[in-house]
Amino acid sequence: MWRTLLGIDRQTRAEKRAATNGLNLFFGALIGANLGSLEHLALRDYTLVVSMVCVIVLYIQLAPVARQRWLYLAILASYVGVLYVLLLAPGGLHPFEDRPRPQPHLFVTICLWLLCVAYIELRPVEKTEPPATSKP
Repeated sequence: MWRTLLGIDRQTRAEKRAATNGLNLFFGALIGANLGSLEHLALRDYTLVVSMVCVIVLYIQLAPVARQRWLYLAILASYVGVLYVLLLAPGGLHPFEDRPRPQPHLFVTICLWLLCVAYIELRPVEKTEPPATSKP
């Protein structure tokens, strides 16, 4: 009972797939909204940020299912680290020179997505699917 209340009970493969799809849909829309708010950036700055986000999203999708999971997780962590430097660290000011740097909202959104994906991936999965119940 307490595991259900905390949301750490076993999940079926279908529940895991549904949760993953829902998360991806939600955070995809949220990242799209974040990127839409970057219209004030110079084109080269926007291209840099979008390229970084593109690769991070790709690895968020690949890491949980990859055969070389640890390698993909390491690559994902390194790209998230680079995005952190670009958007939050003082060293990230250099690529933008005297132009305004994007707000860190995009970085926070990606970190929340990663936490949610980790939560779904770390929850135990049922070995066998429960029988489908049909309504008379």
